Amino acid sequence: MKQHIFRYFPFPTGHCPNLGMRLDAIFAFFIISMMALPGHAATSPARPKPNVIVILADDLGYADVGFQGLPASRQALTPNLDRLAREGVRFTNGYVAFSTCGPSRQSLLTGRSASRFGVEENGFYATKEEVFLPRALQGTGYATAMFGKWHCGETEELMPKGRGFEEAYLTSSQDFFMKKTPHPAAWKEKGGMRDYGPYVTDAITDEVVAFIRRSKAKQQPFFAYVAHHAPHSPFCTKEPLMRRIVEHAPEYQPAYERMQAHVAKGTPRGRKPSYNPPDFDFGNFKGEDLDQDLLRLTYLSMLLAVDDGVGKLLDTLQQEGLRENTLIFFLSDNGAALARPNDLGGVNLPLRSGKGSVYEGGIRVPFVMSWPGTLAAGKVDTQAVVSSMDIFSTTLALAGGKLPSDRPIDGVNVIPFLTGEKSGSPHEVLFFRRLGDGGYSIRNGDHKLTNVPLQPKVMRKGGNPAHYPKGGGFYDIQNDITEVNDLSASFAEKKAATQRLYEDIVKDFPVPLDTLPGARPGKEE
Repeated sequence: MKQHIFRYFPFPTGHCPNLGMRLDAIFAFFIISMMALPGHAATSPARPKPNVIVILADDLGYADVGFQGLPASRQALTPNLDRLAREGVRFTNGYVAFSTCGPSRQSLLTGRSASRFGVEENGFYATKEEVFLPRALQGTGYATAMFGKWHCGETEELMPKGRGFEEAYLTSSQDFFMKKTPHPAAWKEKGGMRDYGPYVTDAITDEVVAFIRRSKAKQQPFFAYVAHHAPHSPFCTKEPLMRRIVEHAPEYQPAYERMQAHVAKGTPRGRKPSYNPPDFDFGNFKGEDLDQDLLRLTYLSMLLAVDDGVGKLLDTLQQEGLRENTLIFFLSDNGAALARPNDLGGVNLPLRSGKGSVYEGGIRVPFVMSWPGTLAAGKVDTQAVVSSMDIFSTTLALAGGKLPSDRPIDGVNVIPFLTGEKSGSPHEVLFFRRLGDGGYSIRNGDHKLTNVPLQPKVMRKGGNPAHYPKGGGFYDIQNDITEVNDLSASFAEKKAATQRLYEDIVKDFPVPLDTLPGARPGKEE
């Protein structure tokens, strides 16, 4: 090539001992200059936009995943969720915006506390004016789909496609064994359905797998919202799943044997435990004298099906060459359901209370972000405070979209905090409210003000009035996640400042829809 260049740039060759060196330098400069011109970029092709998958468990206990490393975590069989955590970042300060299903999901998908649009209880929904994530992603080139439980509206305009999802596979927790729910197309193929027959958790997984493969074939980035029903009630499972839990945790062998004695004899679902091999339905879960070990075994086996699904998704992404370009969030919609009048299979310890409460047991959840090659693998982040609402802002930033500018957005893009581009915590302040039940709380740095009135039902169950101080308790939540050691006396000034901060945040919020005269919740499960 040098010879061709020299035809247009003749140089004298006499009396120039360093001519070769000079010609090499000129040659290099020329090539670099040419490569800098349009159409001659020296850089490699731009990295494709990442895929994002949100995997949401339902009423999952804080201790009920192996990666949590708590005493009750040993009973959970979750090898694939543990693998996901090893391949990503696990947050010990991971929160959801609400402690009940509907408001929590609507907050996740809008990036806003549902209190901002009056939704603080199940059965009440954001209007069509609220911007859900799939609608915000329109115009970014992303394929969007949701799978499983919705709980964000009942009319057509408030259903998934009305909210902007291009695809939706809706299922019902009242049909775990899929007597009415359409089977996935993949089950028509040999080897599609599991050997133990139809089960809604598996159907959700297989629909997601098909969506991933379609998106890969179209070379299109995607956002998948995967909302499992498990391990929420009703407690329905498969015998092979229960047997695997017993092999992992032999202390449940007696409960497993009791399950086998409940062979179905025409008993309607929802009354007594019913075993119609391989299907087991625990039945009524609101009685006073329940078989707690059998309930726990059923719950853990339902979670095992979720874990199996996570493994299948991870394997699919690997096979399709997409794993290192896919960010996965895993979390629960809220804490485990406790004391109705029995604990419903889940364990939140050492957190206080559970689903429906603004104490940590209702709002602090297992929380993992996994993106190999971008986020650190195997990291346990004990400092960053993250929220389910961050999924909205993080996904939109990765997609190159724009946040709505006409309303407050509570979620933030957490990626810069995890890659070192930004310092500090994504959130210094998070607030939680459920006024219809009389409570609110706010985390301010390492401290949390929790104001929950002492209710008669708590007293009837032996509650300690000292644990419900007038004006709320003030806790060092970074070091006392039990919310028992009230520091109100020694931190009176900061408690007062935190109370003022809360009041300033919520001063313009609408009245919660469920507290309005004549308010009636929707019928969505």
